Amino acid sequence: GREDFHARVTIADEQRHEPETAGDRTPRLRIDGLSAGTKLVDVSFELYAGEVLGLAALEGQGQDELFGVLSGAARPAGGSVEVDGTEVRFGHPADAIEAGVVLVPGDRAEGLLPQRSVRENIALPYVAPLRAWGPIPMGKEKARVDMAIERLAIDTRAQGEVRQLSGGNQQKVTVARWIAGGVQTLLCFDPTRGIDVGTKRQIYHLLRDLAAAGSAVLLYTSELEEVQLVCDRAVVIFGGRVVDEMPADIADEAALTRAAYGLPRETPREVTV
Repeated sequence: GREDFHARVTIADEQRHEPETAGDRTPRLRIDGLSAGTKLVDVSFELYAGEVLGLAALEGQGQDELFGVLSGAARPAGGSVEVDGTEVRFGHPADAIEAGVVLVPGDRAEGLLPQRSVRENIALPYVAPLRAWGPIPMGKEKARVDMAIERLAIDTRAQGEVRQLSGGNQQKVTVARWIAGGVQTLLCFDPTRGIDVGTKRQIYHLLRDLAAAGSAVLLYTSELEEVQLVCDRAVVIFGGRVVDEMPADIADEAALTRAAYGLPRETPREVTV
């Protein structure tokens, strides 16, 4: 519960390090003036390898459209996206995956084949085209699938169908799919919504491990306390624009909430003697 967030050292503090953003370092993702639909107006930020960047926003501020563009599910109306210094225009999620940009959606149903097994779901990105009938052949991918299952402690007792798993285990399967392939850039859209605290902590640790191994993680969360718990820094969107950016050490729930409502940061009160 809520007390769990405040009764312990944050996971990010255990593993946080400054991403190498200085000098001529090329960001993994550079978003410049991006607009899409009616809600995403003008968003710019950079995401570097080796960091978890938190994205905070109230509902309907353009975050859905942003993740849609970055994952290849939607087309931008304006602005640009660069991956490792090269401008990209994704026409399909497969284009984003090919560029190393992959999505873990908040809705597990969007990312899983519910009537397939755990192993088949994790192996799915390595099998193209998908067979309409029969088992998905995993072949040489078996070792990587096994590694991902072990790393996330996924309950594989329900070997028949992934829909038999708990919501938390289903979400771990969506993450494990990309771990098995050596993810470069992971887009997480509210990945811990509606799952138990223990599974949340496993996912937090995994995101930090990925960053430590050189991946870049963009994490949108509706639970603002998660930002300080797991992220290196945060950007805040209001009205389809980035209205603030702050390091994690000051990105507490109060500061993020003010920014998410479009309010300026509170200035320290002067003490008069």
